[in-house]
Amino acid sequence: MKLFKYLALFVLMIAAMPTLAETEGWTLQREKDGVSVYTREVKDSAFKAFKGETVLEVELNRAMALMDDTAACVEWMHSCKSPILIRKLSPLQRYSYMVNDLPWPVKDRALLLQATISQELPSRVVTVALTTLDPETLADSDRKRVPDDGGIVLIEKANGFFRFTPLNEKQTHVEYQMHTEPSGALPASLVNSMVVDTPFYTLKSMRDVVKAEKYTDFRPF
Repeated sequence: MKLFKYLALFVLMIAAMPTLAETEGWTLQREKDGVSVYTREVKDSAFKAFKGETVLEVELNRAMALMDDTAACVEWMHSCKSPILIRKLSPLQRYSYMVNDLPWPVKDRALLLQATISQELPSRVVTVALTTLDPETLADSDRKRVPDDGGIVLIEKANGFFRFTPLNEKQTHVEYQMHTEPSGALPASLVNSMVVDTPFYTLKSMRDVVKAEKYTDFRPF
């Protein structure tokens, strides 16, 4: 019953999600293996946003079970390593930390994220909104769980979302959008040249990993 109480509190209209939900201005960059990737310019930023889309051959709740499994990030999210669940505030809100493994000589980047889940009814569309957190805003106990590694640059500004739209009892459409200001001395041209790979390989791997047997019994959505 507690989970459904939280669901009632977090049922929101899609208009309340991040502004990246707008559909204008996207340019198709890659369409391969059932995954479509788009990019677009972002006002007052040298770095492009990306959007990836594909269809998962599973029901909505199995997709959400994967999203609930922080440790599994390394199995499907492109360049993800060292994921840590900092705190699960409720079934629909959590803080997590992950490192983006970037090729040498570029320093790895880390993300400290707040994930907030909401669902539209009656469509059952679920959005997992992602925004960066300032470690200084965390409680002392949570801040101590954030690794202190001088060789990794903490990204100060990123926002986006995963959106899951049930198509039927065996298929779920997923949309992954993100815009990141990577912090530190990284040329925008370099970052923009790699931005297509992140959603492409993330969604391609997600389609396989989400079919794992351990995700079959999660049914809150």
